[in-house]
Amino acid sequence: MLVIAKDAEEKLLQELKKLWEGDLTYRCLQLKFSQFEQDKEEWFSDLIESLKEHLEEDFSQLYLCHDNDIFVVTRTLTHARLKKFLTHLSPSLAPAPVKGLAALFEIGVDWPKLRTLCTKKIENIKFLKDQKSPKKKKEVSSITRDEAIKTLDRDLISSLAMRREQRVKPEIMIVEDDPFSQKLISNALKNKYSISMTGDGQGALMNYVSKAPDVLFLDIGLPDIDGHEVLEKLFKFDPDAYVIMFSGNGDKENIMRAVELGAKGFVGKPFTKEKLFQYIEKSPFIQAKQKQTT
Repeated sequence: MLVIAKDAEEKLLQELKKLWEGDLTYRCLQLKFSQFEQDKEEWFSDLIESLKEHLEEDFSQLYLCHDNDIFVVTRTLTHARLKKFLTHLSPSLAPAPVKGLAALFEIGVDWPKLRTLCTKKIENIKFLKDQKSPKKKKEVSSITRDEAIKTLDRDLISSLAMRREQRVKPEIMIVEDDPFSQKLISNALKNKYSISMTGDGQGALMNYVSKAPDVLFLDIGLPDIDGHEVLEKLFKFDPDAYVIMFSGNGDKENIMRAVELGAKGFVGKPFTKEKLFQYIEKSPFIQAKQKQTT
């Protein structure tokens, strides 16, 4: 089996197009590991061995995408074999269920769907690269809120609630552009929770759909998009989000606007460790996780 990781999305699109034009006997299996919280190292080797056992052919290609989604281009995989493969793989993924993990496409019939999937992933990669590039920072900052939402993966958005519910360890996401504040928060929380950090509004939207956090601490004064605007957009695709606002400007107007938009609380700077934990413990998602473990 040929494993392709570098430029996987673009190479996959090229291969699928070639097969669609010349050999329609192939199928494409999508494994949606982007929806799982486990690190790749925990399941990748078991996945390869299981695929080798159930494909029963030498020539197949595995494409490992940047978001951990996997595509396998093969000729002999049937729905019956796919069912056996998922049953065999299930113990390696526990406690995460395999339901909804796999989609099997006929290249001749499903080429438009596959092309759209690949194109969307390629666009997401370009967006992330632009976001990290200093030369593109000004350009990225000028992207409107609606344009930012369009780049988000619809599959990740639709699976937000499911992924958050299935995850055992609480995930806390911090959106804060001040490095000193980032370090203080990380030191206060890292021993008890899984922490993700980003410093701007575009990153907040992208990382939120990827991480599906149990708590989001969101700074109002961000360098690209105002925190209130991020909050407004976020609630459009996740109405149940539990969001606490940060700000060094604790005036009544900022507080009222954040609450009106759906924020569950407001932490003024400088903040205390006790205040952070107070809001974290009030999260209904974290309370549900605590009940499951007791």
